[in-house]
Amino acid sequence: MFQDFRAAGPLPPHSQLVRSPYGTPEHPLEPKRRPRGAGGSMLGFALLMSAGTFVAATGGEYLTAPEPDVMLRTGIAFSADGLALVPYDRAGSGGLLAELATDVNAVRLAAVDLATGETRWDVQLADELDQDAAAVGAGEQYAYIATAEGLEIRDLDDGALVTGAGDVPGLEGAGTGTAAYGLDPAAGVVALGFDGAYRALALDALEAVPADPAVAEAWTGRLAAEGAASQLGGMTTTEASISEDATVRVEPTAPGAVTSRLVVSDDGRALGTGTYTEAAIVLDQTQATTAWDIDLDVDGLIEGLLEDPTAAEALIDDPTGAIDLTAPAGTAAGAASGHVLVEHRRTPGGEDYALTVLDLDTGQTTASIDTTDHAGRSMTAPGGQTVVIVAPADGRFQSDLLIVAPDGSVDRAEFGALDLLGDPDTD
Repeated sequence: MFQDFRAAGPLPPHSQLVRSPYGTPEHPLEPKRRPRGAGGSMLGFALLMSAGTFVAATGGEYLTAPEPDVMLRTGIAFSADGLALVPYDRAGSGGLLAELATDVNAVRLAAVDLATGETRWDVQLADELDQDAAAVGAGEQYAYIATAEGLEIRDLDDGALVTGAGDVPGLEGAGTGTAAYGLDPAAGVVALGFDGAYRALALDALEAVPADPAVAEAWTGRLAAEGAASQLGGMTTTEASISEDATVRVEPTAPGAVTSRLVVSDDGRALGTGTYTEAAIVLDQTQATTAWDIDLDVDGLIEGLLEDPTAAEALIDDPTGAIDLTAPAGTAAGAASGHVLVEHRRTPGGEDYALTVLDLDTGQTTASIDTTDHAGRSMTAPGGQTVVIVAPADGRFQSDLLIVAPDGSVDRAEFGALDLLGDPDTD
C-alpha cells in the first residue's frame, strides 16, 4: 500500500532559486573593493620600519666600532704652501656602509695644514697594507708620490690623481718602489732607471728629463731601481748641534744620579731648571741620509805603513787610531726655530715617555706631551715647523703627527677616521 507524500498543493512559484555571487546577466554583482589607502599605508609603514631598523643598526655599528689601527709611514714630504704629505696604514672597521663604500684596510695619503693642524684631504693609495708608498716631494701645484708601480703625480688642491704610476713622460723605464726616488734640493725629484740612468723631474713639472751629470754623480749609490726604501726610526743622542759653534748636551745632575739636565756647550749654562729621567735629545732627520767629509792623507798613510809594519798591524787592530771616522754632532730637532726637543721618562722606572719642548734662549718649557713609546722620525718643514711621528698616550702605534710651531706651541694631527658613509672624516 502506497502513501502519497506530495504536498497537497503545488509549490509557490520562485523567480530565482539560486543566487550567484556574480549575479545574473541582467543584474551582475560587482565585488566590493578594499580602499587602496589602507594597504598602501601598511606597506609604507613596514618599509619605513625596516629602513629605520637598518639605519639604527648601521648607525649603532658605526658608533660602537673600535678605533682603527693607524701607523704613519716615514716617507713624509712638504709642499711650498705649508702642507705635510703623510702616508699611513689604516686597518680596522668603519661600519657597514663604510666597508661597502671604501677599503677600510688601505694605504692612504693625507695632506695636513701645518699652520692649523687640520687635514685638507685624505686619499687612498693602495687597497693592501703591504703596498709600498712614500711622499717624495711637492711644489705649489703637485705632489710626487712613489709607489710599488712607480711615480705618480697628484693635485695639491684635493689629492686627485694627475698622472698615474708608469705614465709620467720621461720616466719610461724608471725604477719601481720607493727606493728608486729621492728629492734633490736643486733638481727636484730624482729617479733611477733600470738602465742605470738618472732622470730629474723639477717640482711642479709633469715631464722628466735626463739628470745633469753633477746630480747623477751626487745620487750615485743612494738609490735602487727596485724595492722599498727603509722606514726611518727616530734618532736621539746625548749631544746635538744647535748652531755652527754650539751644542746642547745631556749631563747628570750629580755623579751617579738618575736624573740629568741640559747644558749649552758654548757658555756652559744650564738650559732651564728642569731635570729629566733617561733624557735624550731628539735629532732632526729631514735628510734621509747624512754624509760628512773625512780629511785623510791616503798617500801619507800608505807611506807610513810601508815604513813601519808595526803600524800596519796596529791599524788592522784599531782602525780609528789612525783614521778619525767620528761623525759630527747631529742637529737637534727644533734648533731651526730656537728650540730643542727632549725625550724622557716622567718618573724613574716608569714605562711611558714624554716629549718636552724647551726654548734655547730662555730655557723655559713651551710644551710637553705624554707618549707611549720612543719618538719616530723628526723633520723640519720649510715654514719652520718641526714635525715628529709619535705614539699617543692612549695608543699603541706611532699614529699621530706632532707639530711644533715656531713659537714652541704644539698641535697634534690624527689620521684614519671615516664618517658613516666611508669618506675620510677630516673635521
